[in-house]
Amino acid sequence: LNDKSQLILNPKGETINEVAVELKIGSRKEIKELQENDNDIDLLGTIVQAFDIKYYEICPRCGKRAKPTASLFECAEHGNVIPSYSYVLNAVLDDGTETIRCVFFRNQLERLLNLNQEQVLKFKQEPADFEAVKNNLLGTIVKLNGRANKNSMFNRLEFVVSGVDINPNPEEELKRLQG
Repeated sequence: LNDKSQLILNPKGETINEVAVELKIGSRKEIKELQENDNDIDLLGTIVQAFDIKYYEICPRCGKRAKPTASLFECAEHGNVIPSYSYVLNAVLDDGTETIRCVFFRNQLERLLNLNQEQVLKFKQEPADFEAVKNNLLGTIVKLNGRANKNSMFNRLEFVVSGVDINPNPEEELKRLQG
């Protein structure tokens, strides 16, 4: 959705009889095969490096980035606000063919660390406490879903994560390799 979209909850005259939910599985690639703008890709690999969490201010009402002003923070939609915080973590994934920097925004970071928002925000006040968590990530095998994106500032491909599986099924992976 964008700013011109409209969402109507429970429109009159519309009924839904049955909802089918299909688990979407992206196409698997090796890191060396990734191309810019590849979407809905699955990667399986080992986390070999993790960086500190970066926190940034957001509007508590709409979740959009809040910009600092002289005295407060300002949301483009809601004006001056007392900000909430969101966060992002970067980690390097190695699948044996190459490595890639992966970007985990709020929900995916929480899934990766198996922590809730309150627990993650505690690291903002006590960054030293995150060192043990960061070290525990190293060597973790994960399956990630997301998209390849060109970081023009560093002229490199990065992987923006939209799904995290911290316990990939070894039997499924063996079948995939054998098939």
